[in-house]
Amino acid sequence: MEDSAILRVTTYLEELSNVRFDHFPGLILQGLQVIHVGKGFVQCKLIITDRVLGEDGTFHTGVIAALMELIGATAIYSDGGSHSHASIDLNYSLYSTAKNKEEVKIEARVVGRKEDLNSAVIEIRREYDEELIAMGRLRMVQLSLSDKHNGVHQASKL
Repeated sequence: MEDSAILRVTTYLEELSNVRFDHFPGLILQGLQVIHVGKGFVQCKLIITDRVLGEDGTFHTGVIAALMELIGATAIYSDGGSHSHASIDLNYSLYSTAKNKEEVKIEARVVGRKEDLNSAVIEIRREYDEELIAMGRLRMVQLSLSDKHNGVHQASKL
């Protein structure tokens, strides 16, 4: 039987790929194809369209960053994380780009977990030649609604 977090991630990504254009994640994820979701691993494909192109006609770098954070966060969640995570660091490098109607493959995998800190590595590659477009690392911290004070858990005042 599949883990419930994996089922929720698969459903979440499929829903995001079908939302209207006026919703931000739907704008960049329209047409996203989920290839595989496993514990701490997400692999998807996306056809580049004019919605995600920059002025120069190539895959917009801001969209690449947003895509890395969204897919990286879903990989962390599929590894048994909770809904309550916040990104604390997204570091990525750009190596190439993609043009309109090219297909890219996005792969994210959890590479570390220590206490409340989770880390995922994300790669975006052009589908037809496997050329690396971008690689990044996302670090997320699990948010807690309670805090310890003098060794005793107390409810957060937020």
